[in-house]
Amino acid sequence: MSSLHPLDDSPFGMGIYPSHRTTGDETIRAAQLARDAGIRWTRDEIGWAGLQPTRGEWRWQRFDRAVDTMRAHGIETLGLLCYSAPWAATGRRPDGTPAGESMPDLDAWRGYVGGGVEHFRDRVHAWEMWNEPNNAGFWGGKPDPRAYARLLAAGYEAAKEADPTCWVMGCNMWAQMPYLRIVFEEGGLDHLDIIGIHPYRYPYTPEHSDFTGEMVEVAALAAEFGGVKPIWLSEVGYATHTSAGGSSEWWAGAALMRTYLLAWSSGYVGKVFWYDFRDDGDDASYNEHNFGIIRRDWTPKMGYTGFKAMADALEGCRPDGQFDLGRNVRALRFRKGTETRLAAWATEMNAKVPIPAPADRVKVIYPWVREVEREAKNGYVMLDVYATPTFIVPA
Repeated sequence: MSSLHPLDDSPFGMGIYPSHRTTGDETIRAAQLARDAGIRWTRDEIGWAGLQPTRGEWRWQRFDRAVDTMRAHGIETLGLLCYSAPWAATGRRPDGTPAGESMPDLDAWRGYVGGGVEHFRDRVHAWEMWNEPNNAGFWGGKPDPRAYARLLAAGYEAAKEADPTCWVMGCNMWAQMPYLRIVFEEGGLDHLDIIGIHPYRYPYTPEHSDFTGEMVEVAALAAEFGGVKPIWLSEVGYATHTSAGGSSEWWAGAALMRTYLLAWSSGYVGKVFWYDFRDDGDDASYNEHNFGIIRRDWTPKMGYTGFKAMADALEGCRPDGQFDLGRNVRALRFRKGTETRLAAWATEMNAKVPIPAPADRVKVIYPWVREVEREAKNGYVMLDVYATPTFIVPA
């Protein structure tokens, strides 16, 4: 049995989607902005219809350019393989045209997966099999977990034949437990290395909507079927649209940091891919146009600067537990070599608490506001704690 390709430990992924949401110089601009924020991974749709528009025809150029541009800026790619190319689709729309979101011919699917993984085997080491198969909009109008399990198995086998060391991620959906159970009953857990979950919570807080409880539930189900496997959040985000259900830029930025911190420190989640990097349109009232951490005109939202503050403080760290500062305060410990770094925030009312100092002199980072240096007294510093995470690092 081949070992899996080693991956870095960074949790800091992002849905940049460079191959089909940027063109020309935009791809470089996106990569530069992402690198400067501390983003280490991107999710990108290596879409079947674009890559193999007809049987036997392969169009690599834009996908090569996207992967290579990201890698040149220190950003690895999670390759999303989906949906059916028209010539391979088994379903039809009411007008008789091929339905790209329908179950594909599995022999053709194997060829697409194997061809893509083989082509990128030295540059892309993690692959995602389909997107949200439990969503009627992405599975021919009627989700079918047994059919998805067959597609996952076929894709896994083709990917491993092309590159035995690659990581295969399956499911890639919100945690609909009855659906996941059937996929696992049909052998799905044996045909993935990573479980992909899309635990959207907006506009609610991750704590009050039992965000980490969902990760535990998924891990427990996997354990029931043979063993816990890494979980990656291949989509999660907060939209800043102005209509009902939208979040302010401030709250979306605070929720971003809290989501990454809770996921990473849970012990179950390896990487988080925020959805998404850049707003997809200019309609301020439409949620799908407002998930980005930068605006359509490339200017940063508060989510971008919050992400950067978090990544600057914690890149290269590993989670190292948490400590109790009262029911209203979350405080997480991280290690970087021999160094300790902390993150803390209030889940309800703002608070002022003494916190164990990671060094005799610390820098307290309040994203969007200020950085201050403080001397520890008897091993503690007094900390103002807000809904936005604060980072405490050795000065």
